[in-house]
Amino acid sequence: MAATAHSDPYGIFMRKIGYSVGLERTLERLGDLQKLYLSSRDITLASWKELVKGKNGWRLKTDNIADVFSSLGLIHRTPGDILVLDNLDATAIAVSLLDDEEKKYAARSFIFLWAVLVNDGEIFVNLLLAGFKEKLIKEKFSAMIRYKRQILAKAMPGKDAAKRIGRVVTIERQEKNKGSAGVTGQSITSLKRTEPLQKNRSLDSDSSIKEAVEFSNDYFRKVPPRRKDWAKTLGLWSDDTGPTILGADFTDCLRSSGYIGEDGFFTFWPMDYELVRAGFKPNLLQETKTLWDTLIDFADAYGGLRVKSFEQSDTDNLVDHLKTMMKVYRSLHTRKSMLRRELAITTAYPASVAIASASKEPVIDLPKALNAERKGEQRRINFRRSRNTGGALSVKR
Repeated sequence: MAATAHSDPYGIFMRKIGYSVGLERTLERLGDLQKLYLSSRDITLASWKELVKGKNGWRLKTDNIADVFSSLGLIHRTPGDILVLDNLDATAIAVSLLDDEEKKYAARSFIFLWAVLVNDGEIFVNLLLAGFKEKLIKEKFSAMIRYKRQILAKAMPGKDAAKRIGRVVTIERQEKNKGSAGVTGQSITSLKRTEPLQKNRSLDSDSSIKEAVEFSNDYFRKVPPRRKDWAKTLGLWSDDTGPTILGADFTDCLRSSGYIGEDGFFTFWPMDYELVRAGFKPNLLQETKTLWDTLIDFADAYGGLRVKSFEQSDTDNLVDHLKTMMKVYRSLHTRKSMLRRELAITTAYPASVAIASASKEPVIDLPKALNAERKGEQRRINFRRSRNTGGALSVKR
């Protein structure tokens, strides 16, 4: 089980991917990666390079797409290995446990949406709300950033915190990013902008909050078109009509769930386990939700998913469901099989929600069923709290 963490703990307060290249045809390429993973039961450096550059693969000049896939929680490339991350495992489990291609595609689409929202949601959804129009983008981003800075400044008062918040809660420009035509072998990470937009200077907390958000022409040339492609792929946007019926329902549901306020911009605060992983208290922000509640909100918005009313028999169903998922999970990433004794809830919960959403069936309330199971006479499931993922599950032998 591998987990990713922000190098800057304050990075969790702004959901944005700092890349503008390598984002094309992402859902389609996720499908290719998932098929390779299930057929080979692993992703090696050799199979990855063949997929990315081979004549039967994507035929890309570089494998910088690995940086994007890492940001989406799919794989992590090291100099000598490929590590599989939670969202690719969740996709593989969900697809393995569904019985037709339409359902598999629906499950994969939801997990892709989940990966986008968790890692780039405040860019993606606000661009969607702005209709990808430059003037509205500037208005929504500026309002959202000012609002987030205000909330965070109250939660973490002080000049140093204000500086760090101002550095993270902003829009990045990538004037040095050459895209896929850049120097061969040079990682996109090395081209990623890391400094603030404005010149470094001492700022008090009030000026950090009010500091204007700047946009470059380069930003509008690169960032919105890639996100528009995502929105079209997910069925949320059409070049002919703008928001689709699904897209309108999606944003309406997010508004009802409190992610879009009266000012019309989308905010997605860190989930409780994300705060803990970054070294903050889980109750730092009043707006914080659990992983499960957030998943249900987004699955409801995207596919009308409902949670089944809890019944005692759901504990037996939970045990059977977990055993089935564990069987798939342990058959994958075979080089790491000795580490695959537990299934992180950051894999199990999205996979379960994706399966139910794709099948158009209510999902078992997994946290309630898990709590009831642990209080039963015979505990058949181990639950271990985890700083990185919030929790890990295993079936007792």
